[in-house]
Amino acid sequence: MITRKDVMPTNYYKKEAFTGSYGGMRYMLRKKEENAQTLLEAIIWLQPFCFERTPEEQKTSAVFSFDEEGIAGAIRWLNSTYDERKEEFLEAQQRSGI
Repeated sequence: MITRKDVMPTNYYKKEAFTGSYGGMRYMLRKKEENAQTLLEAIIWLQPFCFERTPEEQKTSAVFSFDEEGIAGAIRWLNSTYDERKEEFLEAQQRSGI
């Protein structure tokens, strides 16, 4: 399970994206500007590839408010998506040998 301590503080996302992985699921949290609004975007994809090498159609994303509440929402989304697709992620992890 991904927890708050596994991701960076809100200020980090003002300048950098954060990537992590959990049980065959890779994820990224980053700032997104949309309609003059700053949001936090969470993106997931399967192991073993990095974000840049994964085709867009193989990524799933959601957006949240750019604050502590948004980070908490992104973590809940990451965990619920993992639970829903757990077999798929674990299979990817086994195939990649990571």
